Amino acid sequence: MRALSIAFSLAASVVLLVSGCGLKQEYRRVTDQLDTLEIGQRRTEARVRQIDSLSKRQMEILYQLNADLDLRLKRIEEQLLISAQQREDLDSRRMEMGLSLGASRPDTAARKAAAKAELDPKTLYDTAYLDITRGHYDLAIMGFAEFIRNYSQHSLADNAQYWIGEAYYAQNKFPQALAEFQKVVDNYPKQDKVPAAMYKVGLCHQKLGDGSKASEVWKELIAKYPKSNEAALARERLKE
Repeated sequence: MRALSIAFSLAASVVLLVSGCGLKQEYRRVTDQLDTLEIGQRRTEARVRQIDSLSKRQMEILYQLNADLDLRLKRIEEQLLISAQQREDLDSRRMEMGLSLGASRPDTAARKAAAKAELDPKTLYDTAYLDITRGHYDLAIMGFAEFIRNYSQHSLADNAQYWIGEAYYAQNKFPQALAEFQKVVDNYPKQDKVPAAMYKVGLCHQKLGDGSKASEVWKELIAKYPKSNEAALARERLKE
């Protein structure tokens, strides 16, 4: 009887041992699966972060491209405006002095002749205008300023004042440009250069970091000259 009891105990121990080994194996299998799932999740999260980073970078590139395109378009608009002003200026000179658009312009030697002889408005204005088209901004400013001093009531006086502002603006001297463009608005309120001068006044304020003042000037421009080319440009600026 005692032998039977011992045998039963041994059998039970073997069963428990075998069961314990099975549980350990199952535990290891489940643990391995969990580790595999965790590794897979980490890889997925890493890929998601990588994709998100790439998406953000693509958006940044697109934003930069759009900003660059907007800047280029603005520069083109400004150049077109300057070209239009130059054409209007030529037309005004032709009507005032009876010159054709194909007439020859005086070269720099005319400046010496004008200094020796009596001041001539045509020579003085054309010489300064030629200087600004060649990028001789300081000479152009001196020439146009002299024109205004001697012919303040001339029909091209507002044009001369406007081009002084453009000469400063082309050199990124925005405070000086602002003052000169404002003189067109203040001193020649009924002349045709006022809309262009007001638009440039707004640009100068913007360049100087005063966006609210720029918006104020452009709104005034649109209200006073709604059909002008400069008003259309001002509307585009205000949308920004």
